[in-house]
Amino acid sequence: MFFAFRPHVEHLIYLSELLKAKGHNVYFLTCDSSVSNCYAREIKGSGRISECSKCILGGVRSYTNENITSVVDQKTDLTERQLDRMALSSSCTLSRTESDVEWNDREVVEIRRSLYSPIGSVYESTKQWIADNSLEGVICFNGRMDLTRGVTYACESVGIPFISHERTWFGDGIQLVPNGNCLGLKALGELVSEYSEKPLTVSQAKYAGKLVGDRFLQRNSLEWRLYNQNPEPAPWPTRTSGKRVLIVPSSKNEFAGHEDWETGWQDNTQALDDFFEVYDIHPEQVVLRCHPNWSENIGRVTGERSLRLYRQWAEDRGIHFISSEEKASTYDLIQQSDIVVLNGGSSAVEAGACGKQVVCLGPAPYERAGFAQIFLSRQDMEESDLLDLDEDLVRRKTLRFLYVRSHRYPQFVDYVKALETTKYQYLEGADPDRIIRQFETGNIEADDPVFSEFESSENEVLSLLRQNAWGELADYEVPKTVGQPYQVNRRFAFRWVDGFRSMFSRGDRG
Repeated sequence: MFFAFRPHVEHLIYLSELLKAKGHNVYFLTCDSSVSNCYAREIKGSGRISECSKCILGGVRSYTNENITSVVDQKTDLTERQLDRMALSSSCTLSRTESDVEWNDREVVEIRRSLYSPIGSVYESTKQWIADNSLEGVICFNGRMDLTRGVTYACESVGIPFISHERTWFGDGIQLVPNGNCLGLKALGELVSEYSEKPLTVSQAKYAGKLVGDRFLQRNSLEWRLYNQNPEPAPWPTRTSGKRVLIVPSSKNEFAGHEDWETGWQDNTQALDDFFEVYDIHPEQVVLRCHPNWSENIGRVTGERSLRLYRQWAEDRGIHFISSEEKASTYDLIQQSDIVVLNGGSSAVEAGACGKQVVCLGPAPYERAGFAQIFLSRQDMEESDLLDLDEDLVRRKTLRFLYVRSHRYPQFVDYVKALETTKYQYLEGADPDRIIRQFETGNIEADDPVFSEFESSENEVLSLLRQNAWGELADYEVPKTVGQPYQVNRRFAFRWVDGFRSMFSRGDRG
């Protein structure tokens, strides 16, 4: 664990305590200000003294002083090409690129090169740490960002399994991905596909429906980020005799270089051009709603690259453009549209819940869920008709996907409960063998494998979705999980850290 991001350090300590209680030996690797640069310092523009001191105070040493190894700044035998590949995702996120052609912009390349030495040091230190302690598996936060990628690549090089951990989409549980980083789609896709055909029980359907209602009413306070807050009513702004097409794009910089997210286009505007041409869609049918995130800073970095790309694209084609900072309700626009076009974003679930035709231009966590049509290239489009799926089928499949994301894909959902975005409660009873089985099999077991034999168990929630009864859906009271508290505490001398840090922005907000 190299970053003191909340709540991820606490999650790692929780996992380590589960394993120790089962008799396993646990060892830690941390940075201790050993490297010259990293994602946390670069995104905020902070210096070594300021940022590294926070990482050390909030990191694993504030929870334990046993079996901790520091990274050593050292030379590496990795090639420049290997280092460049491992630094690519971070460099694109740190400059918020929107097109593959921007990967070689001077600013992006400079950031990437500044991460070569840190990644190399972590890679070599990880291999030594694995050898010195005869490790049989590694759990690492995230696995995508620079230093964490150095860890997972070291595991791949020496041939031992690893698991990346991240906060879950809806808060409860911990996301654990075997032999992949936090953005990996393979293990998730297998679970999504398996449960796409399995009806939800009454209580499961109500829980998934609550997630939908909460999002439409913006009560989803446990998600990492909330967008389009306090929106204004948005009547459909164009006149057309054809189907209404809403484009809701999202940023793709984090996915740069990830094999699970590759497409046949340099950026999403090329995909949109192909989509309109193949399916004869005209500008007056289309509204482009830019992502609200592009009007916000992440650390010190703006979203201007994304906004500029889409603004110019829309102007050149005469497409109605709603900028990121505008308060127009995305949810109003979704409900008035016929087709919602995305490139992997989560607004697909609102569109699916409304029974809309969902089109995704590129890979997505829901590509095997059955409620969206996925295109990875122009050839895919030319070989397929534009589907017109039954509205209730779309709603059913959306509910099942949401339940996979909330209760099947995350692990320890009943034992790791989010009270606030970064504040958690833990309960006794979690089975650490779930972690061991992930190491041994490379598969994710559904945390809740239960399902119904009958589609009728979903019908009550489907009826509420047809009525857009967001309030009634959101008001479902989830039965409280009962159990003995499981304490995950910092060492006594560091107990003040959480209270102090709660006064500041979380993660990459500041």
